[in-house]
Amino acid sequence: MDFKKKLICLALVLAIASCNSKKEDKVVLQKDTIVSVQKDTIIEKAVVEDTVATKIKYFLVNTFLVNDLKIMDKSERNFQYENVDLNDDGISETFVRFSSSYFCGSGGCTFLLLDDKQNIITKFTVMDAPIFVERKKIKGWSILLVKNGGVFKELAFNGSKYPSNPSVVPKAPYDAPSSNAIIVFEKPFAEGIVNPF
Repeated sequence: MDFKKKLICLALVLAIASCNSKKEDKVVLQKDTIVSVQKDTIIEKAVVEDTVATKIKYFLVNTFLVNDLKIMDKSERNFQYENVDLNDDGISETFVRFSSSYFCGSGGCTFLLLDDKQNIITKFTVMDAPIFVERKKIKGWSILLVKNGGVFKELAFNGSKYPSNPSVVPKAPYDAPSSNAIIVFEKPFAEGIVNPF
């Protein structure tokens, strides 16, 4: 085989190999973060979570705390979040947890419950973690169980939101969460992933 034929064969082999390799798409999450994702594969959970964190941060800065940011110290601008499907529609709702003195007092802290488009379902006040998401539902939404004043309080959905202040809700009819409850914010704030805004 002469040199010209060898060169053409090599070119064909390289062309076939490059056609069989997977292409990569770039997913831009924020200004300085680019994540490569293989085409026709599922986006990694970490990428999805980064996207959720970015959406929450955008909501906090541009809607929820737009006036508060002027007086908030940078050290108070942190949040954590956890996703859970409360109404079995296949779309997760998001609990957002704050822990700085701007959001917390002697009775507890501010938490948010957001839908998948960052609309507030409930803004909770004077609440502490963990939140127990029970399998039992009222009006199609899971009952939430939180400890307040040393006793468990049952937060039931009323058709549009949950009670916002656990301290004014009567004691739950039981003294502990069920064994199959989902625990949201099980660890202290300092031990979880903290997202700045």
